[in-house]
Amino acid sequence: MAQQERVKIAVIGVGHLGKNHARVLKELPSAELVAVVDSDPKKAAEIAERFHCEALTDYKALKGRVDAVSVVVPTKHHYEVASWAFENGLHALVEKPMAYSVDECHKLNELAKKHKRILQVGHIERFNPALSSIRNAINTVAFIEADRLSPYPFRSTDVGVVMDVMIHDLDIILSIVGSEVEDIQAVCTPVLSKRHEDIASVRLTFKNGSVANVTASRISDKSVRKMRIFCADRYLNLDFAGKQAWIYSKTPKLDQEDFHVENVDISGIDDLMQFVFNDLIRVEQVVIGEEEPLKEELKHFINAIKTGERPQVGGEEGMAAIQLAHDILATAREHYNKHVPEEHRRW
Repeated sequence: MAQQERVKIAVIGVGHLGKNHARVLKELPSAELVAVVDSDPKKAAEIAERFHCEALTDYKALKGRVDAVSVVVPTKHHYEVASWAFENGLHALVEKPMAYSVDECHKLNELAKKHKRILQVGHIERFNPALSSIRNAINTVAFIEADRLSPYPFRSTDVGVVMDVMIHDLDIILSIVGSEVEDIQAVCTPVLSKRHEDIASVRLTFKNGSVANVTASRISDKSVRKMRIFCADRYLNLDFAGKQAWIYSKTPKLDQEDFHVENVDISGIDDLMQFVFNDLIRVEQVVIGEEEPLKEELKHFINAIKTGERPQVGGEEGMAAIQLAHDILATAREHYNKHVPEEHRRW
């Protein structure tokens, strides 16, 4: 495809997230939003009118009319819709989680390769400026702590909190650590849901020695999306919701042979906090851009289609996150069945 050509694209599924895909694609000069598709004709018509495109209720009517699709349907339909897209020569951005099973992920990867189509997975936090601004500052990772809490969303109810919420952090952690998981400890429990877990607490140990503690909840009374990354000589603090980041680095003083923090006489120090966070540790608040993560993600997808370059979050990365999520759920299920009496089990 020539660089100057606009990519003809449609959004399949225009619920809470899909309508934002349509909005962004309508704004991108490199894309032409041809249609929106939804099984609810009223919803499809409303979004189509808002963004001046065609409304459809059957995604198969897109055949031969677009170059690509953005798949924003419930997770249980990801495989069906994305496989149809690849088989009909279309590129696809598939919202996270990529599919419900690892087998479905594998098949989608194979279909995309067979038909030489771009498969990008919608792990939007990879495009959050809070992460992109500090990525180059990450070196040997010792420990990661991630918290992702929110009120119950009353959407994405076909999956639990691990697939819906925690998977963002699982994908980021896998990309940062760059090592295989060696051990999983996990506890999950339902609260409001009867079929899926609403709270999850996980500890991951990697073969290279890195450790990650990951917590996710969708019954919190506040929203929190934070990650702390501890490296050999620095500590990075990310706030995904606030799009803020800080880097805490050791000063050269700590590496002086004759300096030992254990021997410091603090009797002559007026402001101990200033001494620690000036003389010993340098704090830098990173300048964050104003980019909208969804816009950056969709621009990246359109560019991959035009150039043929592999997307940052391709099918392999999407499948790795799903595999880890399933491993976590299996471990948590074993723990739940072992410790919760059968008559009290709801999960």
